Amino acid sequence: MPLPKLPRASAARLLRSSSPCQPFPLRTGALLLFALLCAIAAPARQPNVVLILIDDMGWRDPGFVGNRYIETPNIDKLAREGAIFSQCYASAPNCAPTRACLLTGQYPPRHGVYTVVDDRYAPGQPHMKVLSTKGNDEIPDKTVTIAESLKAKGYATALIGMWNLGRGRNGTPGNPTGQGFDLYHRPDDFDFAKDAYINEKGKYLSDALCDDAVAWIEKNKDKPFFLYFPDHSVHEPFDPKPELLAKYKKKVPTGLDKGITPEYAATCEAADVSVGRIMATLKRLNLDNDTLVIFTSDNGGLPYVVNPLRGSKGLLYEGGLRVPGAIRWPGVIPAGKTYDEPVLSMDFVPTIHEALHVPLPKDQPMDGVSLMKQVTTGAPLNRQAIFWHFPCYIGKGEPMSLMRAGDYKLIQKFAGPTFELYNVKKDPSESKDLAKAEPEKLEELKKLLFAWQKNTGAFLADQPNPAYDPNAKEPRGKGGQGGGKKKK
Repeated sequence: MPLPKLPRASAARLLRSSSPCQPFPLRTGALLLFALLCAIAAPARQPNVVLILIDDMGWRDPGFVGNRYIETPNIDKLAREGAIFSQCYASAPNCAPTRACLLTGQYPPRHGVYTVVDDRYAPGQPHMKVLSTKGNDEIPDKTVTIAESLKAKGYATALIGMWNLGRGRNGTPGNPTGQGFDLYHRPDDFDFAKDAYINEKGKYLSDALCDDAVAWIEKNKDKPFFLYFPDHSVHEPFDPKPELLAKYKKKVPTGLDKGITPEYAATCEAADVSVGRIMATLKRLNLDNDTLVIFTSDNGGLPYVVNPLRGSKGLLYEGGLRVPGAIRWPGVIPAGKTYDEPVLSMDFVPTIHEALHVPLPKDQPMDGVSLMKQVTTGAPLNRQAIFWHFPCYIGKGEPMSLMRAGDYKLIQKFAGPTFELYNVKKDPSESKDLAKAEPEKLEELKKLLFAWQKNTGAFLADQPNPAYDPNAKEPRGKGGQGGGKKKK
C-alpha cells in the first residue's frame, strides 16, 4: 500500500513543532518518521503566487514607507515579513502601460501599450505641439504573458479586479481569458457602476473583490495557483466607508502627510483590510510558506500624497513613477531587508519565473531582471540603467522619454525639445536641473537613451503637429477606461 502524500512544507512544519532538546514520546516519534517518509515520497508542491496591485497608491502611502496618518497594518506586516524595495518604480506613469509591463516583463515599446484609452488625447489634437501616438489598446496576441506561462505549467490562474488592457470578448487578447487567465471577475460582475465604490446592495468594492479572491483561493488550495489581484482602490472619485471616514476626520496629518484627505486615507485603509484578509486566508489554509506574495502600485499617486517628490500620476517625474514595493516568501526570502537599487514593475515577471523554475518565453525579449538573487542573498543587480517611454499626451503629461543610470535621471521632452538632468539621490524633488552644469554627463546619458530607443523600436514623438494651435484648449470631460458599468 503506497504511503499517503504529505507536502514537504507540511512535513517541515511538523518537524519544526518538536523540540530537539527533549526525547520524543513514541507516538510523536512515529509521526515524525511518517512525516519524513512522506516528504521523501511526495514531490515538492509548486509554490503559489499572489500579485497585489493597488491602483494609484502613492509611493509613501503605506506605513512601511513612512506614512504616519494612513493606517496600513496589514501591508506593513507583509513588508516587514519580507523584503522592501525602497526605490520601486512603476514602468509607466499611468495605468494601462504599467499593467502590460507587469504581465509581460517588457518595456512599453515592445508591447506597444503606451497609455490608457482616452479619446481626449487622440493624436493630432490642436492643443498638442507634436504628433504623439495612441499605441496599442491591448497586449499583442503573440506576446506570452506571465499567466500564460504559469497556466502551461498546470497553474490555476485568476484575475480579480481591474484589467484595463482592452474590452475584448472572452478568449480574445483584449480580455484576460485570452491572455492566460482561467477566471476574470471585474467590478461589473458584482453590480458596481463605473467608478463606484458602493453598489446598490450597499457592498463596498474592495470587500466584494476580496470576497471573491478568498473564495477562489479556497477552491484552488490543493493545486498551485497564480492570483493577480489588481484592486480598484485607491482610484478617484472616493466614496469611503462612513466609519473609516469618521475615524480619519478625527486625525490630523502632519509633516509630509499634510494635505492627505480623510477620504483618501479611508480608501487606503479599506484596501489594506483586503490585503490582510488575503494573507490571513493563506495562513488559515497552511499555504503561507508555499506562497510568494508581491505588493506594489500601478503608478505614482495624486499630487497631495507624493511629498516631497515632484510630479504625480501621469507625469514622468519621481512623484508620478515611484511606488511602494515589497515581496514576501517565508523560508525563502529573508525578512526585514530593504534594497535600495531601483526596480521596475516589469522585473516581477522574470522574478516569478525564476522563483517557480518556469522557463521564460522563448524568442520573446525580456527587459525585466529577476530580483530573486538579490532578495535571497543580498547580491546587487548591477544594472546599468532603466528606462521609461511615454510618447503621448495625458492630463498635464506630455511626450517624454527618460532613463535612470545610477543616481542620475535624464528626461527628454519631445515637445521642447529639451533635456533635463537630475541627481535624484541628492535631489529627490528634482528641483535643480543639471543639464547645463554637467554637459559631459548629459551627453553620456543621451547616447544611452538614444541607443535604447533604437533597440526597442520606440515611437519618437519628435515631429511637429500640423494641426497645432497654441490657443487651443485641452478638451474637458471624462475619458479613459473605468472599473465597471456606467452610472445610470
